[in-house]
Amino acid sequence: MMWFIFLFGLLAVTAGGRFALRGERQLLAFLPWVTATTLVAGVFGFVIGMSKVLSYVVYRAKPDERWLVLLDGTREALQNVSASLLFTVLTCLLIAIGFRRFPLPNPSAELR
Repeated sequence: MMWFIFLFGLLAVTAGGRFALRGERQLLAFLPWVTATTLVAGVFGFVIGMSKVLSYVVYRAKPDERWLVLLDGTREALQNVSASLLFTVLTCLLIAIGFRRFPLPNPSAELR
């Protein structure tokens, strides 16, 4: 799943960077969905990782090593979530920069 997280995250950061640099408004419909896809891919990777860890703990691990394997496997499975959160933070930061540089027009400020 890390490849998908990297792919979707890189796509989100690239689109966020384009919005921050150029203010392309057509990206505003795309950015929330690709960011959500990155987050969901991270959670999905965590679930798959934990499924494999729990399967190993139940069927293959020695009884005295189960807690250690469970903790180490959970740590490894959480790498998916942390990678997706990293891409999400970067994307949100770029979106905030884009809105700061290119604010939406204020309709109440226009002359009538």
